[in-house]
Order: sequence, then C-alpha cells, then structure tokens
Amino acid sequence: MSDTVDSMLHHLEWDATDIPTTDHPLATTRQYAVPTAATAEDNDKAWNHLYGAMIAGMGLKADNFQLNYPFLTWDWPITNIGYTSAAQYDFCSTVPQFSATGAYVSAGVQFNDTYGQVLNVLAANTTDPILEEKISQARNVLNIATNDFQTTYAQARNAYLQETGGTNIPSFLEWQGSYGGKPWAAQLDAADKTVQAKQRVLNQLLSETITPGLNEAVARYGNKDYYTKLQDPSLSSFPAVPGYSLGMDATTWLQKVKAGTGGSSGHIGFTNEQAEYDYSKTWAKGSASVGNFFWSVNVGGSWERVEEFGSDSSLEVNVNFEAWDTIPIGAGRWYNGAFVRSMTEGPFIRGYSAYGAGGEKAVWGRGGIMDVQKVGMIVCYKPSFSIKVSSSSFTSFSNKWSVSAGVRIGPFNFDGGGGSSSSGWTADSATSTFTGTSTAETALILGTTIALVNPE
Repeated sequence: MSDTVDSMLHHLEWDATDIPTTDHPLATTRQYAVPTAATAEDNDKAWNHLYGAMIAGMGLKADNFQLNYPFLTWDWPITNIGYTSAAQYDFCSTVPQFSATGAYVSAGVQFNDTYGQVLNVLAANTTDPILEEKISQARNVLNIATNDFQTTYAQARNAYLQETGGTNIPSFLEWQGSYGGKPWAAQLDAADKTVQAKQRVLNQLLSETITPGLNEAVARYGNKDYYTKLQDPSLSSFPAVPGYSLGMDATTWLQKVKAGTGGSSGHIGFTNEQAEYDYSKTWAKGSASVGNFFWSVNVGGSWERVEEFGSDSSLEVNVNFEAWDTIPIGAGRWYNGAFVRSMTEGPFIRGYSAYGAGGEKAVWGRGGIMDVQKVGMIVCYKPSFSIKVSSSSFTSFSNKWSVSAGVRIGPFNFDGGGGSSSSGWTADSATSTFTGTSTAETALILGTTIALVNPE
C-alpha cells in the first residue's frame, strides 16, 4: 500500500445506509451466529430491552446514542504524534448505521468520503459559460473514475467480510496488508490514483469560481497538514488519511480507572417481561433487526446461541461494570462543519436536492450523502453479570455453563467461564442464577454517540 493510497478517502458517492444487516454477508459468519426467522423476534426484543436499560441506567440520551454490535475491544496502540493505528482510524471514520441498535463494520462508509462527495455536488457560482462547461465535463470524468473505484471497493469489501467472518478482526485497512488483502490493496491504490488525478483537475476549476466558502472548504479538505498517517505492522507504508481526534487513549483511560480517577461505576438491568423500549423516541426513529445473537456461549472454542434464555418469562439480567465513560471523537480541521450547516439548501448540481425532493438524490438525512457523524464512543471496563432464570432453563443450560469459556450478553463479552474454577463464575441452583465477571483487562466499546448532519 503506497503513500498515495488515501484508498477510501476522496469524493466517493456512497449510500451511507449501506451497512450490513441480516441479509448481508456479515450475517453469515464463523464467529457470530445469526438469528433465524424463528428466533429473530426474541433476539430483537432482548437488544431492545438492553437499549432501554442503558438509557435508564446510564443516563444516556436516546437522541444521540447507538448501541453497537458485534462487541469491540478498545485496545488500540498508542502511536507516535502524526500517526494513527488502522483500527482506530477505521472505527472513528466509519459512518454509523442509521439505526438505534446498529452494526459496526470496519469496511463501512467513511465520514470523510461523504464530506468530499458533498463538496463535489455543490453548485459552483460562475458567470463564465466556458468555465461552467469545463467544470461539468470534469465532474463527469471524475464520476467515471469514482464508479470504477466503488466497484473495486465493493469487491474488496466482500472478500474481507468472507475472510474475516464479520468480526472486524483485523480491521479492513489492516487486512489490506495481509496475504489475502494485498491484491485488493494494489487494485484500490491504482483506482484511487486515477480518482485523485481527476479530482485535482476539478478542484483547480472550482478554484476559479466565486461560491462563498466552497474554495476554502475544498482547500482544507485536501490539506495534508490536517491528515494523519496510518501506522500498523501489517502495512508496508504509512498512507495519509484525514485525521480524527480521540478524547483519550485506552491506556490512559484504564490507568485513570485503576487509580480511581476515571470513569463511573455503572449498572443496568432488565427482564424478558418488561415493556419494550419505544425506538421512535430515538434519533433514528427506529431500529433495524439485529444480525447477531444476543445470548451466546463459547463451548469448545465456538460461539453458539443460548436457546433457553430468549423466551424464558422468568429471566432477569443485571450487568455491573467497574467503570464506564464517553470518549469524544472529533473530525480534524479538514472538515468544516460550519460550512456544511450553511449549505443546508445548497445550491446543488442537477440531480441533487437537500432531502431528495422530486426523485432527486438526497444530500442530507437518511439515505442522503451525509446523514450521521460519529462524535463519541461508550466504553466500559470489567463487566460482571447475574442471569436469573426459571428452574427448567437453569437445568437445561447448566451442562454448557460448566464447560463454557465465555458468555456474551449483547455487546458485553465475558471471558472466563463456568468451567474455570479460578474464574469465580458460579451457578446457584437454589436461586437458578448464573453469575460471573469478565477476566479481560481491556476496555470494551458498547456504543457510539452520534450527531445528525443537517436533519430535515
């Protein structure tokens, strides 16, 4: 991967809602089992209950909180100044799925891409008909190159999902440095160089127009002083990418937590019989069906659904964690948010409108070029759990519990296991309760906080 591989970066017209759901390749994975139609209702109900419990128990706000899956560990390495790990960049830049509970895929649409595309569909103000025609032709040529890049990207994305099973391990950019990913990296690099060459032509022509703020925004977006370089052992070089800031690195946060100066203790709880949370109150006004089982157990190295819990009317769940926190994420100076807000109504080039009126392509809102920006992430450390069930469910699940290497409750991943005498996990037949604490020393990402870009 060369330094010119700003591979997933510039001026690409993606559909920001194109994130895997249950009918996407992500939904047929090795590590993350997927609900069938028969189990989807119970599964989605459990995710719904957890979302509501996190809003109530942690004081999160439905107008900006998204619960994420699959689970993610927050263990990104600390890099030198001016560099960012591939995993951190992938997470911070990826546009969230437009759903209250949403899938994270490191090969998803990147926010900096959507911003670049918006800059390209803003109508440039000029009274010179010759210049106007040149700009139109340059846009057409750029669109051809962009379409070629998108086709290659989609093929690479499918290859990545098939090889990694939708686990996000390694991240998409890290995978491009692997044996299976290097051929795709080379193709993406070549396609991207063509896009960049055509983009420079358009930018030069736009610089001759007088659209208020557009030239300055385009210049900032392309200013490499506002970029960072990817640093990862799997990558053969250090490609430049638009920078995103993180309020705190994982190592510093954990040090503060262990010193008693960081994070807050937390508790959430729910039952199978409680009323479902009203997703219409959320920023997304709804939630897509979730593509991963809520209840999973690790037996013999494989994760499988816990059949007993989904429909047990006696089920009561409590999750505690030593600490949780919200870590801010910010786009770098390449992004001019004030300019974006000033362009709510455009003007836009032919075929585009603010919210898709008259069958035109929407620039803002759900399904538009820009809809959601990730502005923070919810993290936690050392979760513990208790799961109280009916006596029949307790008896049925006890055999798997006794040999389990871990349990997942939604996004919470509990390493250890009922079969480990040193883990402290217990099964109390008198109360039909399973309890345990994660033995992992890393932090876990549970969700994100978002901002809607120019909502309608």
